[in-house]
Amino acid sequence: MSSSLDTAPRPIAFFSPELVSGGTQRHLLEVLKLIDRARFAPLVIAAKSGGPLGVAVRAADVELVELDLGPAMVSRDFFRCVRETARTLRARRVEIVQYFEWRSGMIALMAARRAGGCRIVAARRSVPKERGAQRMLAELAVRAADRIVVNAEVLRPNGRAGRRTDVIPSGVDTDVFRPTGSGVEAKARLGLSSGRPVIGTVGRLEPRKGTATLLAAVAALHAEGRHDVTLVVVGDGPLRAELILEAARLGIAPHVQWLGDLAAVSTVLAALDVFVLPSRTEGMSNALLEAMGMALPVVATAVGGTPEVISDGQSGLLVPADNPSAMAAAIGRVLDDAACAARLGAAARHTVEES
Repeated sequence: MSSSLDTAPRPIAFFSPELVSGGTQRHLLEVLKLIDRARFAPLVIAAKSGGPLGVAVRAADVELVELDLGPAMVSRDFFRCVRETARTLRARRVEIVQYFEWRSGMIALMAARRAGGCRIVAARRSVPKERGAQRMLAELAVRAADRIVVNAEVLRPNGRAGRRTDVIPSGVDTDVFRPTGSGVEAKARLGLSSGRPVIGTVGRLEPRKGTATLLAAVAALHAEGRHDVTLVVVGDGPLRAELILEAARLGIAPHVQWLGDLAAVSTVLAALDVFVLPSRTEGMSNALLEAMGMALPVVATAVGGTPEVISDGQSGLLVPADNPSAMAAAIGRVLDDAACAARLGAAARHTVEES
């Protein structure tokens, strides 16, 4: 006869760097929503306190522990976080720890070894952006794990680590992200005229997301006489102020809306005529898949796992990274050809439905 311990849900901890509105964090919310609570008891540990998604984690009836980690990698604060995490893992009898970023990964690795009895899963969802010693630590945080999960084949590590890696492509809730018909009402909610073409992007405002390239592409479109094109940017991050100044320098500031972090991204996507993913590096973007679910025509850079989901000319248009003129030309092509836009959008929707 099984004991209550045999049938109790297994404690599992998800370790996130911070609970901002990024693709990894939205992915985590979906996991928390869908995880089988009869089998697993989830806990979220955030390296940094605050962030808009902390409320959503608690609303999902999931315990949240925030460590308030400072900026220094090797510090008393870092080792305080290791000790606190180890105590949490022991107290909750956590069996599995999954982490999503190298600094939180290093804390989780050290804490799990200290607590004992934990299996460790490293999740890699984007191409590492670190260089030098930090790049070595990022690789160590992945290769030291018992199991590795990536969301695109291009992210699979080399060597023995690659043989204990599972590729689980990102998914999208096609009931939430679905075509809504006319975007007139969605544009009106943003204060935009129904007759103005609207392009948009969703992502953290950080160097690897390439938002500056998109601003330059919009400026190029305006220089060609397309003065009615409006850009909508969803997301926040360390480059926000710099990018706002760059839009002003390019003379397009009145034509750019900065919406910050939003939970209801689908309401903004419904207002777009073209979705653009200008990333310089990428794994398999949640924002891209959400736009595809909405049957939007997509222009994206051919980096990371994006070519694994976008077939150029069929389910979207691929352009080189850091190339504003190529990006502007692709956006203009979609805006000029309604039949092409509809065909690309329909194929994009079909792709995410079948994946």
